[in-house]
Amino acid sequence: MRIDRSTLSLDQPVSSLDPNRGTHEEAAEWLRHGPVVPVALPDDVRAWAAMSAEAAQTVLDAHPDLSSDPRHWGAYTRGEIPAGWPLLNLIVGESMLNADGMDHRRLRRLVSHAFTPRRIDAFAPRIREITRELLDDLESAKPGDVTDLKEGFAYPLPLLIICELFGLTDPDQQRRLRGHFRTMLSVEVSGAERQAAAVGQRKVLARLVADRREAPLGDLTSALIEALDDEAGRLTEKELIDTLEIILLAGHETTVNSLTSTVHALLTHPDQLRALLGGELDWPAAVEAGLHWNAPLRNLFMRYALRDTVLHGVTVRRGEPIVVGLAAANREQRGTVPARFDIRDSRLYDRQLAFGAGPHFCLGAPLARLESAIGLSQLFARFPAMRLAVPESELVPVISTAINGLDALPVVLRPASV
Repeated sequence: MRIDRSTLSLDQPVSSLDPNRGTHEEAAEWLRHGPVVPVALPDDVRAWAAMSAEAAQTVLDAHPDLSSDPRHWGAYTRGEIPAGWPLLNLIVGESMLNADGMDHRRLRRLVSHAFTPRRIDAFAPRIREITRELLDDLESAKPGDVTDLKEGFAYPLPLLIICELFGLTDPDQQRRLRGHFRTMLSVEVSGAERQAAAVGQRKVLARLVADRREAPLGDLTSALIEALDDEAGRLTEKELIDTLEIILLAGHETTVNSLTSTVHALLTHPDQLRALLGGELDWPAAVEAGLHWNAPLRNLFMRYALRDTVLHGVTVRRGEPIVVGLAAANREQRGTVPARFDIRDSRLYDRQLAFGAGPHFCLGAPLARLESAIGLSQLFARFPAMRLAVPESELVPVISTAINGLDALPVVLRPASV
């Protein structure tokens, strides 16, 4: 049946965003209604969802009728969004994620020096060292033992690297940050718990700022403090904390899920794993294939209509929000449904949407790619006979509206001898 998209509106969402549902199963249903569809987010908050590659690219580009600033979200400015709404911490704040135009360029420029190709290349030895230390910890597993690779490797690796980037060296503060961070991203806790975690996370970062102000190091936090203290007043205290928060969020989750998804793919495509271990294929290409096969972010929240505008056949009214289905759009752009994991066919992944696009393209994408390539190569060099500990059908997706990945990745690092 042909759908008249011109009649679609937020008054009648075609479906609800379900964190318990498979990312690509849900996307396939939504795409049947068109590239941009009205949906209900948690607590029946209404939004448009841009699900096709073309629609996602349109929204992510510098569209003159769209803004990243939640102050242009009608329901939010009218006080209709509850304080404990699970996605609120991803949306509000004074960071480059939620800024446009000159403000966005100012904030991005202050952070970009930490992500130049030269600085990222210089960071590679430390990434290898942190990776080696984590793999040493995994060595205690006996042959045949089941290990959750997400908990023991994929989760701590990017967090430790970000702490290094921030200059957060206190192990106790690192643990606090990790605990608060997990609670904030969970959809299984109450709004009050999520808010308490957000306050706790900001306290950790505020203490970090105070420590680095007293004893500057050659890290990102010290550089941002210098910008804050500059006579021109280029950065406010709130912008500094918000910027650290958004780097933590974006830099951590992308790499965790890139690692787990690519390990999952390689363990279920043993011919390609053998080619990698034999040197026929390279690890950066494996990372790209993994990003295409299962992008680490399910949805990107949000953009807001500055005025009534038509997007791919639907009318988005002024003040209405738009979610970008990154994982679905990244897979849909090559028409690979179901998606193929194929390192050899670079046509599948030579144009990624996994890290966004347009002015807000992820600054840390090169670092995330490097972390993943180093992490994967050292992991499989250490444990080349690793296998899944459960049938693939028993792997459980993470329950999230924003994140796309696995809740756990149970593996046997060294199979027991027969």
